[in-house]
Amino acid sequence: MSPGYTVAQTARLVAAVRWAVGRSSDIVGEWALGAAAGSPAIAVWMTVLSRRLAEHRESLASLQPDSVLMEPYREAAPPDPSVQAAMEEMAALRGDGAQFAAARLVLVPQLAGACDEVCAHAAPHCDAPLARMAETISRDLNRLLETAGDPGGLADAGTDGVARCQRRLEAAGGLVPRRLLRPEG
Repeated sequence: MSPGYTVAQTARLVAAVRWAVGRSSDIVGEWALGAAAGSPAIAVWMTVLSRRLAEHRESLASLQPDSVLMEPYREAAPPDPSVQAAMEEMAALRGDGAQFAAARLVLVPQLAGACDEVCAHAAPHCDAPLARMAETISRDLNRLLETAGDPGGLADAGTDGVARCQRRLEAAGGLVPRRLLRPEG
């Protein structure tokens, strides 16, 4: 059984997950606006995803430890400059197909995977609220993936750019780096 997260680990983890969920919401929301004219089905799916992620960002705020010592972690912040750079590269992807593929094949699986890791390492005696929130986020994201389909046969569009973004995120340790997802000690 996992020892669970310390208060400091929880603070850093929640700040990183809030940032990842929030930045993903912002990126996908911008993409949805651009897709509205050309690919209405993609625009609708990305709008729903963006709004759902925004809801989760707000819910995660309540999990931030309320301690003066944890003040530096109250704000959602990128866990690492390399993660932020990878996300900015992803935000610059152009074309409905590449953006849809990035959301469906990179962002959602990375976020759901991070939440699954939190559930695997959270201890029931001290991390139950965090585990419940992570489980909810993962379940929501997986349901959205089930509804994504491949409108307009765009699954292979922009695969070079999407693969490059995925490699950059993996090189950074993931959208939420593994070092934050696994309790120390």
